[in-house]
Amino acid sequence: MIHPADFVDAHRRHWQDAELLFDQSRWANADQLYGFSAECGLKAVMKALGMSVELDGKPTDKQYQKHVQELWPVFKSFVNGRSGSHYLSQLPNGDPFNNWSQHNRYARGCHFQKADVKPHRKAACKVYLMVQQAEQDGQL
Repeated sequence: MIHPADFVDAHRRHWQDAELLFDQSRWANADQLYGFSAECGLKAVMKALGMSVELDGKPTDKQYQKHVQELWPVFKSFVNGRSGSHYLSQLPNGDPFNNWSQHNRYARGCHFQKADVKPHRKAACKVYLMVQQAEQDGQL
């Protein structure tokens, strides 16, 4: 059974679990969850700013049906010029997830090191703070 998407809840769950795994030096799974957390956080803000979704929560526009490494630049274009463009200043420049891939969930854990995960953790933290700000702003 597929449950409806709740981007805010998924964002928080993935962040919390990633932090638990990071603290236990479980780099591979922490890295994956930081990416999924950031993706869900970006989509939560996009939905709040008008991204249309289907009944199951899936974005209706295919350009928004992306994982974080492809969604990051799309997010920046989406919010630029909208009522949420001020959220861009809270995010790091560039695309910190350009070397992240959902396909790495199949990779051996030995391929992941703390130094590889830290930039994704830092960027996911920025998204976490942005989502908190959107909640305080009444967007979410």
